[in-house]
Amino acid sequence: MKITICLDTSSYTEKILDGMKSIVMGFTTPEITVLHIIDETMLYATTGAETQINETLQNENQQLADLCKQYFGADINYIAEYGQPKLKSDEMLATLSFDLLVVGAHSHQNFENRLLGSFAEHLLQNSRKPILVVPV
Repeated sequence: MKITICLDTSSYTEKILDGMKSIVMGFTTPEITVLHIIDETMLYATTGAETQINETLQNENQQLADLCKQYFGADINYIAEYGQPKLKSDEMLATLSFDLLVVGAHSHQNFENRLLGSFAEHLLQNSRKPILVVPV
């Protein structure tokens, strides 16, 4: 089973990893890919702190990669890309081979994204593969 997990560096990340670890352990030799899209719009600050923001994003990315390896082992395929999350995830998912896509979802206060959150909703509307939504 080839599983791709879309993650960010939110406070919900470990909850998603906890939920997925028990599911993944049920498969014989799962192939796990973690896809982390680093929101490039964070780099367009006009405060003069762009270098510091980039370093922070890189540190968070490394911490996420290390955390994923703690949960799933060193054999995972960890992919980090800069881009606009919805657009870049579409681009990357089109190139990856997987049987199941996993995404975390939490509700937002605005009406249009009340149930899942805009990123999870986007994936549900655009994916041609099965999706497991982990509520957080």
